[in-house]
Amino acid sequence: MPSDLLQISRELKGMAEAGLRYSEGPYDRERYRRLHEIASELLAGEMPGFRWPVELGYNTPKVDSRAAVVRDGRILMVREEANGLWTLPGGWCDVDCSPAENAVREVREETGYEVEAGKLLACWDKDRQGHPRQPEYVYKLVFACRLVGGEPATSHEILELAWFGPDELPEMCPYRAAPHYVELAFRHFRDPDLPTEFD
Repeated sequence: MPSDLLQISRELKGMAEAGLRYSEGPYDRERYRRLHEIASELLAGEMPGFRWPVELGYNTPKVDSRAAVVRDGRILMVREEANGLWTLPGGWCDVDCSPAENAVREVREETGYEVEAGKLLACWDKDRQGHPRQPEYVYKLVFACRLVGGEPATSHEILELAWFGPDELPEMCPYRAAPHYVELAFRHFRDPDLPTEFD
């Protein structure tokens, strides 16, 4: 997707949603609704049928929280049903849970394991980490987590789970995580005093 088109669409969406939230005049609200439609139409050529959801208020990034669980020199990964590719356990953050709580919950739901979040390894702008562009603007948070219990079990979203060494990574989903996430996790597990990375 052309980055300038995506950037324009995101900006129009943000303007439209702020206007819909704060404008009281019926004609202004009608114009903001149309502006929101135009933001979707800009991307429909690349993604047929695409429509932005209406999220009233100031446009802010979505947050994706991932867990890096290392045990015996191997990292826990899951293979997702959606595309058959591997990633670190995690997903969109839910409301009323901290990012760390979300990472812990995702591990439990996707793998059956119980973990504790110990350290924020990275807070990244997804667009700056080499991922394919997507409509949503996303912050990626990666937490080092310690295994404390549970038994391996998959969910309706996960085909399988496995532990991988640093030199035996499977094909990873380019939208969810990337090999440099795993490399970062191994570096931090070798040297816990490393600082958190951020953009």
